[in-house]
Amino acid sequence: EVLSGTRRQSTKVVPLEKAVGSILAEDIIAPFDIPPFDKSAMDGYAVFSKDISSVPIKLRCIGEVPAGSSARDTIGKDECIKVMTGSPIPEGADSVIMMEVTKPASTRQPDYVEIFKKVKEGENVCFKGEEIKKGTPVLQKGVLLRPIEVSVVASLGKAKVKVYRKPKIAILTTGSEIVEPGRRISYGKIYNSNRYLILSLLSSMSLEADYIGVAPDDEEHLLSRVRTGLGYDVFIISGGVSVGDYDLVPRVLKKCRVKEVFHKVAIKPGKPFLFGYRGKTLVFGVPGNPVSTYLSFLVLIMPALNKMMGKDPSLSICKGILMSDFHRKKGRKRFVPVSTRMNGNVREVFPVRTYHGSADMAALISADSFMIVEKDISSLNKGSEVDILPFL
Repeated sequence: EVLSGTRRQSTKVVPLEKAVGSILAEDIIAPFDIPPFDKSAMDGYAVFSKDISSVPIKLRCIGEVPAGSSARDTIGKDECIKVMTGSPIPEGADSVIMMEVTKPASTRQPDYVEIFKKVKEGENVCFKGEEIKKGTPVLQKGVLLRPIEVSVVASLGKAKVKVYRKPKIAILTTGSEIVEPGRRISYGKIYNSNRYLILSLLSSMSLEADYIGVAPDDEEHLLSRVRTGLGYDVFIISGGVSVGDYDLVPRVLKKCRVKEVFHKVAIKPGKPFLFGYRGKTLVFGVPGNPVSTYLSFLVLIMPALNKMMGKDPSLSICKGILMSDFHRKKGRKRFVPVSTRMNGNVREVFPVRTYHGSADMAALISADSFMIVEKDISSLNKGSEVDILPFL
């Protein structure tokens, strides 16, 4: 239901230097070969390999081709041309001898070079089109533009690229017990870890957000902050979505004409999760306990953000082998913190024994994934194949 209510963002053209972290909104086709010509892979001498039947041998150097210039001379029998890394290969040459295995023949023969090692045909040459052929697809729409992809696009001569717009995101924390880190705390208060958790998760997706503060458990204060958040593409509210006397978020959202799509999901942790929208604004209400917030983001919010940016919204679920027996009461679909390690081609899965529930974020330090246990399963035996959702 979250994905069906999520629309893809519009596109825009950005300078290449501002494209990293965005999702590509066009296919990139190579307009020419890369390399565009046969070039030297190192400093040395361009030679015809069959001229070097035995070593040492002396060849007459008839010129030099610096990088960035054209190779105008053609080498004949027992001749060579000095080249630099990136220099075009002269006509008549088929390989390059490294500078390190040569030396000037003598002061009496300044035009000759003595070579001390044989070379194979094609050695130390980067051939035209060996990296990318003209007309071939290089990058497909929907790819995340990392520094590597940006570099490849630049090598094709493009200074601008079409990308999906990143959504404008607001984050609101709720609860009279919440205190910002750095301030003095009193009995009954807790520090605002969810603000930094959500901001960090968004940052890992190359997204930024405006933090619009902490709303105390007061309907008027909350109403004012919610109205601000509804001016964004995505509005994430942390806390206040359960059924307690001070869980005011659902009521306030209703007053603000937010259409509630669902409230509560059959997963553990994260049951109180809320999803709705008003106009173009998607509204996510995540539970206050940090593990619930983290899991809700991975399973419900991140796929929606990926879809908005033109990226595949599928969860990155993989398989593993459980390395100990696991038991629990039947009920909701459960996401269990686990650590994993690769043993050959097998992903071994170890449940975190020190995990104490949805408030125990510290236990996730020793984990790297969630093991998914379906609602009708009460026990799993050692050696069982299980589904794993890796952490961000």
